[in-house]
Amino acid sequence: MKGVILILLCMLVASCRMRPVSSGLEETLSQAGSNRDELFRVLAHYEKEGDSLKLRAAQFLLENMAGKAYATGRVVDEYCAFMDSVFRTGHKSEEELPSIYEQYEKQARYLKEEPVLALDARTLTADYLIRNIDEAFAVWDRPWNRHLSFNEFCEWILPYRVSGEVPEEWRTLYRERFEPLLQSDTIRTARQACTVINNELIKYSICIPEKSVLPVTLPPHLLMNIKFGLCGDYANLAMFAMRAAGIPVGIEIVPYWGRGNGRHTFNVVYDSDSTFHDFSGAEQNPDEHLIRFRHEMPKVYRQTFGKQPSSLAMQCGNEDVPDFFKNPCLEDVTGNYPFIEARDITVPVEGHSDRKFAYLCVYHPTQWIPVAWGRRQGDSVRFQNVCPNIVYHPALYADGKLQLTSHPFLLDTLGCVNVLAPQTDTVNCVLSTLYKDAPKLIKLLPTFVGGKIQGANRPDFSDAVTYYTFTEQPTFKYTTVDCRNTKPCKYLRYLSSDRGTGNMADVEFYAEGSDVPLKGKVIGHYKPSLQFFDSGAEAMFDGDPTTFFHTADTLSWGGLELEKPAAVSRIRFIIRSENNGIRKGSEYELFYMDRDKWVSLGNQVATEDDRLEYKGVPKNALFRWIDHTKDNSKRIFIIENKKEVWY
Repeated sequence: MKGVILILLCMLVASCRMRPVSSGLEETLSQAGSNRDELFRVLAHYEKEGDSLKLRAAQFLLENMAGKAYATGRVVDEYCAFMDSVFRTGHKSEEELPSIYEQYEKQARYLKEEPVLALDARTLTADYLIRNIDEAFAVWDRPWNRHLSFNEFCEWILPYRVSGEVPEEWRTLYRERFEPLLQSDTIRTARQACTVINNELIKYSICIPEKSVLPVTLPPHLLMNIKFGLCGDYANLAMFAMRAAGIPVGIEIVPYWGRGNGRHTFNVVYDSDSTFHDFSGAEQNPDEHLIRFRHEMPKVYRQTFGKQPSSLAMQCGNEDVPDFFKNPCLEDVTGNYPFIEARDITVPVEGHSDRKFAYLCVYHPTQWIPVAWGRRQGDSVRFQNVCPNIVYHPALYADGKLQLTSHPFLLDTLGCVNVLAPQTDTVNCVLSTLYKDAPKLIKLLPTFVGGKIQGANRPDFSDAVTYYTFTEQPTFKYTTVDCRNTKPCKYLRYLSSDRGTGNMADVEFYAEGSDVPLKGKVIGHYKPSLQFFDSGAEAMFDGDPTTFFHTADTLSWGGLELEKPAAVSRIRFIIRSENNGIRKGSEYELFYMDRDKWVSLGNQVATEDDRLEYKGVPKNALFRWIDHTKDNSKRIFIIENKKEVWY
């Protein structure tokens, strides 16, 4: 059968008076089935017109079409119709998304159906491809893309798709919307043109949830009205808007963070001086985005349309490789970003001598994820452009799964590989946290200075007694304040500073000799938060450190009206945090990494907040927690000077 197909291909190619079919075109046509005639009609069209450049462009698309596909079916159609209805309404906040997702799941009829995977080669029509090629050529030779060679034009402007979206006629829709913004004679470079259009996209709503309700790439017409979406959705939006106007823009990927959970997708513009500048569609302009993640990224890859000879998929032969690296359209571009200070390193690997390639993995709470690959040289492997300040674990891939080898290591900024091999020497450690706090919360700490905790006997606090004033930035741990010789007060409150908007999680007032917090009617004076709808003053007195008081104004306050006055002898509070501290009554288990496995140091139930002591902890090891009470695990850490350092 294969021989018959090859004979047919040669006959068809000869009919178009073209050179012998390429291996890429052969692969595409082998997937096309009854759609082969449509694909050859594209070639015949430009052969007949005598346009050799467009004929070469058509060849590029067809030679790289194999394997490209999109999800379709009733479940996808239903989901897109729902998202369209949501996007056509007003702004959406992250807090609204759970109810939106719940609404979809309740009304969806086909949610449990599997999407149908449709191959481009089997479904795209000649008319669709011809229009795409003609429209792409129509926007070439603009001031911002005259630096592109033909091969660069094919990669940066020509492709009919940007991701796994359902194919649509998107170029005219987006060009008519965005190209009029580029009429100024002062716009000469790709970076300038990119900035102009991205400034328009920045006017869009931007709300990025942790996940979508259905993992389907949104089609172009939906993105025109986007109200919320994953980072990849906004990157796709920028691609459609800019490529439709002939701006050479691409998509780049961080396969997984090196010091946090999740992956990232963003944009890059290929400027007129042949330099590359990262940006975030609808969020940040060129050179303003990636630098804030410079200590988080292990590797950066560009998603291309054409197959990349340098990709692992094009070099691995018959050797099985991890799923991420099976994509032949990946280009390692980590070296394009000098601020990352990437290093070339050589590390040992052991076992499976038949494996030609090895991998560097970063930590995920349930597994190690490969983010870099290298070709083995005996029992070692050299990895190029690896980002520092991240813990890695070498691995091989055999029998369809990753197999960790050697010890994990921390790559420092000097390029030194600091192996984390547990020693026989041990120490006793008092540990207090389960993970680091988010940078966005650290920025709030200065706003507490000037805030007060007070008591009074008048409801307007005109006779206020101040128990505690925030004279310095607080910590994210529980803080206890002793109050002596205080008079009985009926009203108690937390008053934020002239820069603060609440952000207090819990406040507990205790009377002399009592271990039970005082109770009363919740009172307050504040403008309710526009961002956090359920963050009124009640949140400070519910005993739950995950909820918090948040307001739309400063000098806001929330408190208690007691049934009768009481003298406060002690106050305990905790500010808004990630609730990453050890919690009294919760059960924890500490592990350290010994080569390829986690070894338990035992379970303990915390007897107090923010403190848990472990004895016999090995030096120079990599650690992680499991919180058995909440059934979760977050990140890894090392211990330096008996303190946790998180990665």
